[in-house]
Amino acid sequence: MKKKIYSFIDNDKKYVPLLAKEIIDTFKNEANKENVEYSYTIDGETKKIKERDANTYFVFDTVGETNLDDFKKLLFDEDLADIEENSDEEVVLMEAVREFLFKVCKTITNEYKDDLKETIRRVVLGNKHKEEKVPLSEIEVISIDVADYSSVPESFKYILRIGKNPGSEINTDEIIKFVQNRQEVTGMDIDSIFSIEKQAGNPLFENVVIIEPTRKFLNEISIYFFVDYTIITTEEDTPKNSCKAKIKKI
Repeated sequence: MKKKIYSFIDNDKKYVPLLAKEIIDTFKNEANKENVEYSYTIDGETKKIKERDANTYFVFDTVGETNLDDFKKLLFDEDLADIEENSDEEVVLMEAVREFLFKVCKTITNEYKDDLKETIRRVVLGNKHKEEKVPLSEIEVISIDVADYSSVPESFKYILRIGKNPGSEINTDEIIKFVQNRQEVTGMDIDSIFSIEKQAGNPLFENVVIIEPTRKFLNEISIYFFVDYTIITTEEDTPKNSCKAKIKKI
């Protein structure tokens, strides 16, 4: 019996544009400093970008009633459990998935250039550089990674920042485990849990002064871009009255 995931893969003319549209809409509406990371190097002389590898990353989770959520669920459906690791069937399936996602990448790259450029200019560059200065002349969606963390409790997907009294010792691992477990059992937020345990005199929190969630580190969808952040220089950018001096060592 053919696996359910092939209902997407074999019907790429329908689902590739649908997934591409859902991804670009999510990027436009939800991209921010928390879920977009970037790392690139500009050549000091030419002002051109040095490497052409992925240098910008966008992560998010799927939501219900979307094609992307359906695709994610089928990609980890129970009907794939009988496929043996490194078998011919697994190789064929993974290649088919790779080709399907490559088509999604290509569709986003080719059909949503303006949306990509506008969002990256706003989120990464902070709208500080005009198009004449940093044109973002090339943006390519290189790859899409899909993961299933539905079995992981939501509170376990975040990094916690814990502040302590100077010079004191705390058991960070036990504190995190306690707080996350309490979140799952009670549904309370971290501030409430910390306040209650502090007032109750829980020795685990004796030297703790603050606990707060920071960045989410487990996301179901990861989009990898190459963005050309080359800076366009003009004669006005070059100092006109510069002088050079040579020091002769005697």
